[in-house]
Amino acid sequence: MKNLVPYVNLETLKDSNGRIEAFLVRAAVNLPADSTPKHNGDGAIADNVLYRPLTISYNGTSSETKLFHFEFIIKRDEVGLLERGAKVNVKNGMQREGASLRGIEGTGGIAFDYEDIED
Repeated sequence: MKNLVPYVNLETLKDSNGRIEAFLVRAAVNLPADSTPKHNGDGAIADNVLYRPLTISYNGTSSETKLFHFEFIIKRDEVGLLERGAKVNVKNGMQREGASLRGIEGTGGIAFDYEDIED
């Protein structure tokens, strides 16, 4: 579904000396209006990952869509050794009886590189 591909904006947060402190990733995505979306991907990551997986999961089924906004903060000291960027994925996490997931499928996403990190 074309609406599920997120618009992503990357902002670099720097200290008073111009050194990068964190990356702020903002994402906006049209999801079914009855969704209660969640996002994850903040925090430290393994040193062998090239693109940090940032995930937005939703559970709505409505044919009408609504624009949702998300923010991910990636601190400079939590960037993995080989990490060169991030990939924002939108996934359907429909729930069945109980709290287990019926199967999460990727429906749209976008990858991007961080700007050069100079200390």
